[in-house]
Amino acid sequence: MTDRPATFRPATRGHRAGRTARARLAVGWLALGWPLLAWPLLAWPSSALPFPGDPAPAPSGPVQPAAQAVLLEIPALPLREALTSFGRQTGLQILYSPDLVPDRRSRALSGRMDPAAALSDLLSGTDLAFEMRDGMVTIGRLRESPGFLPGLTVEGRPPPAGPAAVPPDRGRGTGRSGRPAEDPPQGLSTVTREELDQRDVQDINGALAYSAGVRPIDYPGGQGAIDVFIRGFRQSSESVMIDGLRSGYNPYGLEYEPFGVERVEVLKGPSSAVYGAMPPGGAIALTSKRPTDGPLHRLQLQGGSHDRRQVTADLSDRIDADGSLRYRLTALSRRSGTQIDRTPDDRLYIAPALSWAAGERTEITLLASLLDFRKMGAEQSFPASGTVLDNPHGRLESSLFLGYPGLSSYRSRSLSAGYDLRHALTADWTLRQTLRYSHSRVGYLSNWAPSGLLEADRRYRFGLQDRPKTSATLLVDTALQGAATTGPLHHSLLAGIGHGRHRAHETRRNGTVANAIDVFDPVYGGPYAWDATPARDLTDRIRQTGLYAQDEIAFGGWRLTLGGRLDWSRTGTAGRLSDGPPVETTRFDRAFTKRIGLTYRFDGGLSPYAGHSTSFQPNGDSDVQGRPFLPSRGTQMEAGLRYRPEGFDGLFTLSLFRAVQRNLTAADPDNPGHSVQTGQIRSRGVELEARTALSDTADLTAAYGYAEARVTRDTAYPGGTDKTGKRVASVPRHAAAVWLRQHFREGPADGLTAGIGMRYVGATYNAANSVRVPSYMLVDVSLGYDLGRLSPQLDGVGLSLSATNLFDRRYFSPGFYENSVFFGNRRAVLATLSYGW
Repeated sequence: MTDRPATFRPATRGHRAGRTARARLAVGWLALGWPLLAWPLLAWPSSALPFPGDPAPAPSGPVQPAAQAVLLEIPALPLREALTSFGRQTGLQILYSPDLVPDRRSRALSGRMDPAAALSDLLSGTDLAFEMRDGMVTIGRLRESPGFLPGLTVEGRPPPAGPAAVPPDRGRGTGRSGRPAEDPPQGLSTVTREELDQRDVQDINGALAYSAGVRPIDYPGGQGAIDVFIRGFRQSSESVMIDGLRSGYNPYGLEYEPFGVERVEVLKGPSSAVYGAMPPGGAIALTSKRPTDGPLHRLQLQGGSHDRRQVTADLSDRIDADGSLRYRLTALSRRSGTQIDRTPDDRLYIAPALSWAAGERTEITLLASLLDFRKMGAEQSFPASGTVLDNPHGRLESSLFLGYPGLSSYRSRSLSAGYDLRHALTADWTLRQTLRYSHSRVGYLSNWAPSGLLEADRRYRFGLQDRPKTSATLLVDTALQGAATTGPLHHSLLAGIGHGRHRAHETRRNGTVANAIDVFDPVYGGPYAWDATPARDLTDRIRQTGLYAQDEIAFGGWRLTLGGRLDWSRTGTAGRLSDGPPVETTRFDRAFTKRIGLTYRFDGGLSPYAGHSTSFQPNGDSDVQGRPFLPSRGTQMEAGLRYRPEGFDGLFTLSLFRAVQRNLTAADPDNPGHSVQTGQIRSRGVELEARTALSDTADLTAAYGYAEARVTRDTAYPGGTDKTGKRVASVPRHAAAVWLRQHFREGPADGLTAGIGMRYVGATYNAANSVRVPSYMLVDVSLGYDLGRLSPQLDGVGLSLSATNLFDRRYFSPGFYENSVFFGNRRAVLATLSYGW
């Protein structure tokens, strides 16, 4: 090996032949080898980035812009191969002496980045630096003096070793293919770990509160299944993806701990072509915390409203000297009450992770978690009378407990374990498999009301239900992702196969309570009785398989996205309902969904786009003759404009959409108690979102959404309400939010970080539009101080204070029943002491 600098150019014919052979081998492995890793199961779509969970690359060191930002897709490779791929994708000529490049593995890069910043990231951890000039990059050894080669100056310098920090990310890349936020032909909102920490987010509703077009339903006292509306459509737990895999099929056994999340993305509009069966509103994608490249150690103690006591730990570091083994341990323990009397909010969360670089091209991350939580089982559907409607006896207190003490509990324990395997076949092609097995056990003693009406304007009557449930789920996804060129067209290709299996057993036994509660002077207890016969004793089984493919074609500034997915679903039920005969049913569903979109990226950061997408969702109901219904189908047309100004850290988005969901069930007017598949909902609206750095020390997040969501087709039972033309329940026409954060670095406030936010939600209605729930505006604040500014002995110690609903505004959301509402979250103040080293 000589010291003559090497020039990297596009691959020769020999390289292409070798690449073709390796690609054929990869395809063969994908077709035949993946069952060995996943037993007989197939996979579910993978996560947003090629290597999800890795922090988004960011400029480090004194980097000066040397070229316009370019789109990069470089998997984790040996450094020499990573430099080859970097030169090919940027069009830059790379010069260096081969003996200077260490035999080490670089980190993955994905998204639209400044070339100098990207190269700094590739060289991080080495003693190399570079100079960029006139389309040529020269790499050499870093010296004490600025010039490491005659006549050259250091423009890129690897960052010093130290605690890892997650840089701000305002939508660098998203979607299953990991493309930049400017490219996807659909609406997108991203919430980073930094934002979650700034606002001291305590639940998934809080994480989504500042995103345009998203309407989380606050449910004090302990929310069970997630209840969120996106673009006017109700989303449940089947819309939540964790590390690219469906969170599960058992909504009452699922909770999402935001402390264990690195990133939250909301893909708005039908996303079945990417993720499979789900409602047309979109997908909520969570990325779990993964091991970091550098040491990360953080402990927190927290206390506050409702006697809250919480301790958390977030630890990550290398296990061996070269970093091929890295770990992360995320843990949380909480004991707390809530604003509802007799209602706890206790939880234990432990999530270990281990990453292993098994060779130069392969990395596997093992992920596991335990989530154990305890709440109360009272439904807490407050009567409309005394809350949003006048009651002659006054107003109801937000702390009112609407249940039976000792017969109201909600306890869930869920365990999950899996892996994320990634293998770089070449510099351009990556094979990935993600697998997760989960098991949950739920004990649910529910106190539920048959309606939201009060007897004599003050007596609340409710029943009991004991509904324990156990479930097991196995999900796996195998995907091949890479890049290819055909003439002037550059393709980003993705193809995969996904499979999920779920089994759940649930029994339900109803009970009655003799006495009703006086909501203005409650006296609890009294006689009660359980039914002799269970209302349900069923075992449900689900199998779903999907084949998907997507091609994102780049030609100049044009980006064309073509994607499709074919899903098969088999659902079986066996058991007994009440005292009737045993029930055993099996249903098969098949659906094809697609996505097509076009984006044009102008010089200067302006990117208009348009797209069409579809979705499907299996329907478990049947008609009067027992014939199963078809899956509901969703269709959306969307157009928008994104703007990322050059030289300015920000992303601005305008979206216009029209979406329709068909094949919904409605009442059968000729056969009371049965349904027909004639329901339809239409939603259309506008969304505006801005995420930007106003300065080096100030950030702004702003969002506005307008949605006109109505039932366009419905029928009613005799004496019931035909909802045709009515507004969709719980969906406001107008909603807006803004969050401003300022970090002080000079003067007497040096070390102080302050944030203030405002959230406005317009008026909403119940399903029959007979009860109007007023609009409201809430104010949130946060303050943080770095105590290390006071004394070197306090280095790494921080103190923060946050308050949600600062002015303690009473607000409500439509409840489960026509005459019921949910009380909103009252003011909560939390103080946190943290230590990082």
